[in-house]
Amino acid sequence: MFQTISWVSLGLVLAGIIGHCLLSPRQRLAKGKAAKAAKGNGRSWWCCCSGDLSTLAKLRRLACLLAAGSLVMLFVTGFAGRLLFGEQITGYTLMLHVGLAPVFIVCTGFILVVWGYQCRLNEDDWQGLTSLMRLEKTDSGDTADLGWKLTFWLSMFLVVPVSLSMVLGMFQIFGTHGQELLISLHQYTSLALTLVAMIHVHLIIRRQCK
Repeated sequence: MFQTISWVSLGLVLAGIIGHCLLSPRQRLAKGKAAKAAKGNGRSWWCCCSGDLSTLAKLRRLACLLAAGSLVMLFVTGFAGRLLFGEQITGYTLMLHVGLAPVFIVCTGFILVVWGYQCRLNEDDWQGLTSLMRLEKTDSGDTADLGWKLTFWLSMFLVVPVSLSMVLGMFQIFGTHGQELLISLHQYTSLALTLVAMIHVHLIIRRQCK
């Protein structure tokens, strides 16, 4: 069941990302790039070695890169064997998985502190979200930043059950059934976190290109 859910959800998210790239108006992207170039704001958010950045800005970008890289490795070590061969994680793969987990947790905690204020929902975001929930027609300006902000906070929320299920599973305070529930919780919340992170990164890249 978990394999089927994983493959279907990954396929749907990838199809949605590809469809969004194909259907998104390229004219708007081109205009956005020209406007930023005219303002001298052609920044590369993934570069943390630029000389014109402050130390905090470099640390923020480095934390994002480390969080993204560790999440990819956690997904590969945790899901590759399960999805491709139906095997549980063991041996050196398990050691690598457990070793990368603290790196990811620390980086996401740092990201939450330094990016949380910037990712808060402003008045336009709340107005756009309310209109979407009421199935009303919305102004594109009200929802322009809503997607990447919501996926940011959803990612931060999902980190909590992913981390707690892993930590609690290390202690023998639950019975066999409890341990199985923790494993299932860890698997499904990790899958959800990966999917939301994929969407968030896609939206951030699209935002940088506008």
